Amino acid sequence: MENKKISVIIPTYNEADCIVPLINEILKIHLPLNIIVVDDNSPDKTGKIVEEKFKNNPYVHVFIRKGKRGRGLAGIFGYKKAIEIGSDIIGEMDGDFSHHPSYIPEMVKNINGYDVVVGSRYISGGKEERKSLLRKLITKFAHLYIKTLLGIDLHDPTSGFRFFKREVIESILPFLSAEDPFIVTEVYFYIKKKKFKIKEIPITFYERRKGKSKLNVRILVRYLVKVLKLKLLS
Repeated sequence: MENKKISVIIPTYNEADCIVPLINEILKIHLPLNIIVVDDNSPDKTGKIVEEKFKNNPYVHVFIRKGKRGRGLAGIFGYKKAIEIGSDIIGEMDGDFSHHPSYIPEMVKNINGYDVVVGSRYISGGKEERKSLLRKLITKFAHLYIKTLLGIDLHDPTSGFRFFKREVIESILPFLSAEDPFIVTEVYFYIKKKKFKIKEIPITFYERRKGKSKLNVRILVRYLVKVLKLKLLS
């Protein structure tokens, strides 16, 4: 990826226990990576911790959003910042080590022949290490629902570990409006509509190292309703 500027967006909310080790792992990768942390003014001071720890590192950019919170709003903000700093390749990943940085070089390498590369736990060679059987069943149901209603031909249509060519983000950004985690599926929906080429590569989806998942029944139901609305409005 010679002469290509690569950025990785990490939206965070209460990831103080994981974020510094995660960034340190990313910085070990032999690629020209910029790290864009978009923190939703975490009560546990995640953003402040990153600011202090990496204040002298020009490859780590921290933005603390103090307005309306939301995973979707943080993602859109991050896309815009990545474009502003001239990124040619834009990636995003979770801040809790469920997405391991060791997959980044392979994902970036594969984008040469595609527009989008997705880290998938549900293709050959991929796996999921979450212990909760209920969570696994809910995820499989959600995937079937999303694929059936929206026609998104991915094995892992809720994967938030992905890399895009800059032109993909520029093309779909005007259509993105999700304020919450639905941004993950909304992005895939518009990528499909624009007919961009996608490649899935196998990853292991790890149990988060610390803290609690933000998913609950109310969030899941809201997510599934938004899938239906997107289908009806498209």
